[in-house]
Order: sequence, then C-alpha cells, then structure tokens
Amino acid sequence: MLNFKKITLQDKDVLKKLLGDNADRICENTPGLILTWDVEDGRYMAVENDTLYITTLSENKADFNFPVGADSDALDKIAEYCKANDLALSFSYLSENQKNLLERKFACNVKYDRDWSDYIYLADDLKTLSGKKYHGQKNHVNRFIKDYPDHVFLPFEAGLVPEILRFSEKFYEEKQSENKLFLEDKKLFFRMLDEAEKIGQLGGVLKSDDEVVAVSFGEIVGDTLYVHYEKALRSCPGSYAMINYLFANRYAKNATYINREEDCGDEGLREAKLALHPVLLADKYFAEVIF
Repeated sequence: MLNFKKITLQDKDVLKKLLGDNADRICENTPGLILTWDVEDGRYMAVENDTLYITTLSENKADFNFPVGADSDALDKIAEYCKANDLALSFSYLSENQKNLLERKFACNVKYDRDWSDYIYLADDLKTLSGKKYHGQKNHVNRFIKDYPDHVFLPFEAGLVPEILRFSEKFYEEKQSENKLFLEDKKLFFRMLDEAEKIGQLGGVLKSDDEVVAVSFGEIVGDTLYVHYEKALRSCPGSYAMINYLFANRYAKNATYINREEDCGDEGLREAKLALHPVLLADKYFAEVIF
C-alpha cells in the first residue's frame, strides 16, 4: 500500500531526480511549482519503486498528478489505495499521452480545459525577437531602452527581497482584483519569494531610476525554461516586454523552449501570450475515474 507524507522543502532533490526532464512540458510537473504550491497546501507525495506519486487528499477524495516513474503497476496502486480508503479518484493536469494511458486503464470522465493549456515558445524566438511577427514586441523593447536609459537587469539574490516587496505593493495596487485566481497567485508569489533560493528559482529583477519595475522567476527543467512568475508595473511602459526579453536571454541560453504557462481564461493574458507566437500549446486534461 502506498505510504504518503506531506511535501516539504527537504524533498527538493528527490523531486528533481524523479520528475526528470518533464518530457510533456506540463508546468505543474516541475519541482519549483510543486514546492511553492504544495508545502503549505496539504498536498502529499509517496515514492515507491522509483516512482513518484503526488496527490491532494481530502476527506472523501484523492486528486492525483499522473505518476512519474518506471513502475508499470503505478495506476493499479493508486486505485488500490483509493478503494482501501474509500476515496473517489481523480487526476489533474494530464498531458494528452497521460490521458490516453489513463483511459486505457480505467473507465473515466475526461474534461479538456483550454484555460489551463501552457504556451510554449521557441527560446530563440523570444531571445532574438527576429522577423516581422515580432516587430511590435521589438518596438516595445527598443522604446523601453530609449525611455529608460539607466535601466539595469540583476540576477535575483536574497538581498533584493526588500526592494521586490516594495515593488510588489505597487504592482498589486495597480492591479487590484478580488478574482480568486488573482488572490491565489498573490499568495503563492509571496510564498515563493520567501523561499526562492531554497526552492532553486532563477530570478531576474529589472530596475530603472534605482526602483524595481519588473521581476521574473522560473527554472530550467530538461530543454525548457519555465517562467513561473512575471510581474511588471503598467505605469512603466514596455517593462513587460523588457523583462520577458532580458530573462530569456539570461536564462534560456541552452534551452530549446520557453514555457510561459497558462492564461487561466484571462482574455487580456491570452491575447498577450498569443501575440508572442507559441509553437505549441501543452493541453491539459482532468479526469474522474469510475470504479
């Protein structure tokens, strides 16, 4: 029987080893997001036969990520665990390949949600902004360079946290919202910032006139740079385009792809992500297993 424990920061090395290169490029299967989301949110993990199991456990339900590892009996072990504990079983953030494997194993109701599809770009496209399709983005970058000639881009270090916190107050004041996902993002961003170095996040800080105007955080997994957080002041025109460009050039030097994650159904965010011309969308599926 699978034996679950709460996820902690001490599990970072185990997660990195077992998650591997994340061939499906689903952002929820990266160590950085798992450690940010799960340490305080009651998610659990188990490791058996070099296979990783991650789940959210409630009183009458278990919601799993697809197991990662070589154990051919992994899905059977999940079903056994749920039946023994009288838990309904569901899976979240499934790639298409994982969804197909699940459907061959169990009867289940599967839902596709476009709002959760990750936007994946060629790293070279976002590092160079070459060609007609990036003309607008390149103009934003050039305008920022002209308007803010004193700007500097700094790699994240713990000493910058007080400045980032002051920036964050301005950012969230500019973008006030009671939207549930917005409030959740705010909570997670501050949690990540507290533990960024322990989690292993790569960070970039854009400053002008000695004030932070944009920040970005992410990680490299396999051939992909995952951008987990990107925030900029709208009162500083071009700061989004500039942090995007500089972060890619700093940290995607050896990456093939950049995953800028989902839009969560926000139309403005969707328009902005599409304007950067993704080469593919990493679609995600959600399934309820029928026992």
